[in-house]
Amino acid sequence: MRRPGLAAMRGALRALTLALTLTVACAHAAPSGEGLELDTLLRGLARPVPSSTGFVEARFSALLTRPLVVSGTLEYLGPDALVRTVEQPYRERSEIRGDTVTVERQGEPAQSFTLQRVPEIRSLLASFAALLSGNVAALEQQFELDLHGDARRWTVGLTPRDASVHQHIRSITVSGRGSEPRCLTTFEANDDLTILLLTRAASLSLPAEPDRAWFDAQCRGPSP
Repeated sequence: MRRPGLAAMRGALRALTLALTLTVACAHAAPSGEGLELDTLLRGLARPVPSSTGFVEARFSALLTRPLVVSGTLEYLGPDALVRTVEQPYRERSEIRGDTVTVERQGEPAQSFTLQRVPEIRSLLASFAALLSGNVAALEQQFELDLHGDARRWTVGLTPRDASVHQHIRSITVSGRGSEPRCLTTFEANDDLTILLLTRAASLSLPAEPDRAWFDAQCRGPSP
């Protein structure tokens, strides 16, 4: 049996990455002092379900003359239920229910497949479920975690330990200030890059032609 198509794979991987976005975007528990402990920060990210958030995503690729910028909403309904909806500039819906992934894009037939055929995506889903539940030990089994900065400005790096996951995603970086996460950056194995603006950063007015430098500046935010 063949593996699912590239478009369906990308849709599911983006949905799972946005699960992490949703977790961080809902965080309000970062310590206010100078020091910052990784375990304290990650446990503070645990959220009850259901939850939802808006997002702005910019995808950079050598195949694109300019970044592809989309926006929409994400609904996290539990460890095995996730819906990502792109609303602008086109319509696309990616849904994970149990072991079934369905990707629908306007004007195209829906694609469905089972996570049993894509173990790397199944592994990511289990990892993000661990993060959403505050299970730091389980998360550390799936990712190498690296914290930099302090409570005023911090970044958390996540590098997949699973070789099959690492074939698609090299690393993920979450950037924030105090209790406010600002963006999530995904570095893919094919050198594509995706930046997601969160919370107040996601509500900023986009320039006519936003570039990598503009998005990086929003991730850093104003000086402390």
